Amino acid sequence: MRHLILAFILLAYLVLGALYAVFTPKWQAPDEPAHFNYVRTIGETGGLPVLQVGDYDQAYLEQIKAAKFPATMSVDAIRYEAYQPPLYYLAATPVYLLARGAGLEATVLALRLFSVALGALALLVAFRIVRAIFPDDDVLALAIVGVMATVPQHLAVSASISNDLAAELVLLLILWLAVKRAQNAIRHSQFVILGGILYGAALLTKTTAYVPGALLLLGAAIAHGGQRSAVISQIIKLIALALLIASPMLIRGALTYGVTDPLGIARHDAVVAGQPTTAEVLAQRGAARVAFDLGAVTFKSFWAQFGWMGVLVNDRIYVALALWGAVALVGFAFYVLRLMRHPTALIPTQRAGVGWLMLLLVAAFADYVAYNFKFLQFQGRYLFPALVSIAFVLVVGLRELIAREYQRVVFALLYLALLALDLVCLFGFIVPQLRIAN
Repeated sequence: MRHLILAFILLAYLVLGALYAVFTPKWQAPDEPAHFNYVRTIGETGGLPVLQVGDYDQAYLEQIKAAKFPATMSVDAIRYEAYQPPLYYLAATPVYLLARGAGLEATVLALRLFSVALGALALLVAFRIVRAIFPDDDVLALAIVGVMATVPQHLAVSASISNDLAAELVLLLILWLAVKRAQNAIRHSQFVILGGILYGAALLTKTTAYVPGALLLLGAAIAHGGQRSAVISQIIKLIALALLIASPMLIRGALTYGVTDPLGIARHDAVVAGQPTTAEVLAQRGAARVAFDLGAVTFKSFWAQFGWMGVLVNDRIYVALALWGAVALVGFAFYVLRLMRHPTALIPTQRAGVGWLMLLLVAAFADYVAYNFKFLQFQGRYLFPALVSIAFVLVVGLRELIAREYQRVVFALLYLALLALDLVCLFGFIVPQLRIAN
């Protein structure tokens, strides 16, 4: 039965993802034109783009967003993502080459559907992770994947041209490896090789995967025990393999942007002049207002704040989601207290698995906060690398407060409600507010 339910969840996700990809107006996702231009550069020139002064024009970007990206305004000069690691864009290039003959609209749609496919793979890996930690708890695994598959904002990101889903997939694979390592399901040598390959992929995908991926692998190596020298040896070999895999990117970056800036981050910061910095906003609004916005905007944009953060949904929807989150947090606190009172409620490998989930959540949130110390970007989608952990908290917390005999019904109804919310967000808010009036 669990396979049928999982198949239904995945099929519903693919259908919803396709609907979002088809009906969301072109370029109406954060940074989508810049991501598209990265792929197009590879497809048309055979080489990677180079980030240069002029690739980010704040005034023009605000103008074209306000006009809802009309065909009369070109997106060709929007190229500020050109410094990003190349793996996602290289993987997307064959899709671009196959679709470009059908025109721009078809090419954008094909690249969006490629992201949807990556999202489906991420859901499958998330299911395997939860099943590995709790092999006898089908309801938990299905409920977590069901929540992940129906967060409206996550669907919108999944149906856009972006490297976000690629980073999420790589981090989930690293998390799965850490869980398997805790269960002693793989040998030392396998952990080093697989960990090195996956972290190398993380280095080549997106910088937001660097810290969480490193912490998961480091934690898995240390927690497995063994002599200190053996653990250090594993870590050194793993990192060396990852750096070897990523070395072409790092060497090119050093030659292109300078030895001290192999990732192009300093070049990016110089190019995006005009983007509001945290220091500037703090001076204008004050710390109290910024702190309030951090919570409120992050919450809304995690669930449903579409386009370039300009499309909000009805306040009652946010209130309902906030109530669910508050109840789930209370329930999760009870869950943690219960585990503290009864340490044997989870076997050691399960405690390790839950620990990895929480470590991923803390690392993703810390990375999000750290980025906002430089540029003010209160976008909840930056927490999606830890979506499996957030879904775990929401599901376990809610279940802790529900009698066992009602749990299946409650989660089935919750899933159906989220499916309905996804459709409401798309056809009730995104399409009406982002389409260009004739």
